[in-house]
Amino acid sequence: MPEEARQGAKGRGGATFAGFTEGDGQGVREAEAVAAELDMMRSGLKRAAQASFVLLLFCIASLMGVAAQAAGSLYEVTKISVDTTAADAVAARGIGMAEAQARAVKTVLQRLVPMSAQESLPELAQEDVEGLVNGVSIRKEQNSTTRYIATLDVSVNEQGIKQLLQEQGIPYSEERAPPISILPVVIAGGSVKSEEGWRQAWEALDVAHSVTPATILRARPELSLETVKAVLDGQPQALEAMQADYGYGPLLIAVGETAGGKFVTRLAGTDGAGPINYGQSETLAGGAAAAAREAATFAFAVIENRWKVAQSGEQPTTEVRYDEGAATPEATPPKTEIPRNVVALVEFSGLKDWQEIRGRLMSVAGIQALEVNSLSARGASITFDYAGPLGRLQQELGQSGFQFGERDGTFVLRSR
Repeated sequence: MPEEARQGAKGRGGATFAGFTEGDGQGVREAEAVAAELDMMRSGLKRAAQASFVLLLFCIASLMGVAAQAAGSLYEVTKISVDTTAADAVAARGIGMAEAQARAVKTVLQRLVPMSAQESLPELAQEDVEGLVNGVSIRKEQNSTTRYIATLDVSVNEQGIKQLLQEQGIPYSEERAPPISILPVVIAGGSVKSEEGWRQAWEALDVAHSVTPATILRARPELSLETVKAVLDGQPQALEAMQADYGYGPLLIAVGETAGGKFVTRLAGTDGAGPINYGQSETLAGGAAAAAREAATFAFAVIENRWKVAQSGEQPTTEVRYDEGAATPEATPPKTEIPRNVVALVEFSGLKDWQEIRGRLMSVAGIQALEVNSLSARGASITFDYAGPLGRLQQELGQSGFQFGERDGTFVLRSR
C-alpha cells in the first residue's frame, strides 16, 4: 500500500475514533443511552424476580394455610358452645368461661389418651383446669341480666397436659391420621342436596384440631344421586371418580336423612383408618337441627375412634351395606362405644326436687362424669358423658322416670 493511502487510512481511522470519543458527543450519548437501557432492563428483571419470589412465598404460605386449616394443634379446642345462667350477668359469664375451659381440657385429654385408658383419667378441680389453660378467645357472645350464651375457643397448655399424664402414668399419643375431606349431603325427594342444616352441623365441629383432621366440603350442583348411591354401595370406581373430581385426597361422604321418625347417618369412602361404610340411626328426640348436630357429633366420634382402634393394632369393623328401598340398616357397633358429651337443662320445682332428680340421674345406666354447670331456683345446667346413641339415652332416661327432649336447640330434662 502506498504511504499516502496508509496515512489516509490512518487519518480516517483516527478521525472516526476521535469522532466517537471526542467529536460532537453523539457517540457518547448513544453509548449512554444503551447503558441506561441495559440498566433499565436489569432493574426490570430484578423487579420481576422479586415479584416472582414474593408470589412463590405467597403460594407457599397459602398452601401452608390450607394445611394448617386441615390440621391445627391438638391442644386447641374451638367452637365450644356454652349457655349458662346465674344470679347476675357477671356470674353467668364466669360460669360459662369455667365450663368451656373444663370441656376443653377434657377434650384434649380424650384426644391424646387411647379409649382403653380413658377410665384412668382423673377428675380435675376447677383450679386444676385453670392451671392447664393458656387462654380463651370469644367467637361470639350474648348475655342478659342472668344468662350467658357464647361460642368460645380455648388454648390448652401442652406441657401441663403432658406432665399430668406422665405423673398419672397414663399412656398417650400425638399420632394423627392423614387429613381427609368430608362431604355432607342429604338425600331428599329423589335427589342429592347440600342441605344447610346438615352441613352446618359438621362445620360446627372442631374437625381441624382432632386426631383425625378434616376439611368440610360443599357438594357441587352436578353431584347425582346415582353417584352417591354407588359410593354407599361400596363401588370403588365411583369413589375414585368423586375423589378425582373434588381433588382433595381421601374423601368421606356423610349422608344424612330423616326417615320414619329417625335420623339416619351413613358414612362411606375413606377415613384415616381406611375404607369405611358405616350406618347409624337414631330416633328423633327433638327438632331436626338438634338431631343433625347429635348425629354429626357421633359420626365424627366414630371416625376418631376408628383411628384409635387402628393405632392399637386392631382392625376397625364398622361396615354396613345400603340397599335402596330396604329398611334402615343397623350398623355394626364399634368395638368400644364412643362417649358423647351431653349438655342439658334440668327443670325442677325446688331444691328437694333437684336433689331427688340428681340422685336418680347418677343411677341411670351409661351416664358418667355428671357435672353441674350452674344452678338456680328452678333449673340447672348439667354436663355428662354418655357412651351410646341418643335414642338409647332417651330410652334409659324414660325408664328412670324422666322426659328428655329438645327445645330451642337445647336438650331439656324433667321428671314425668
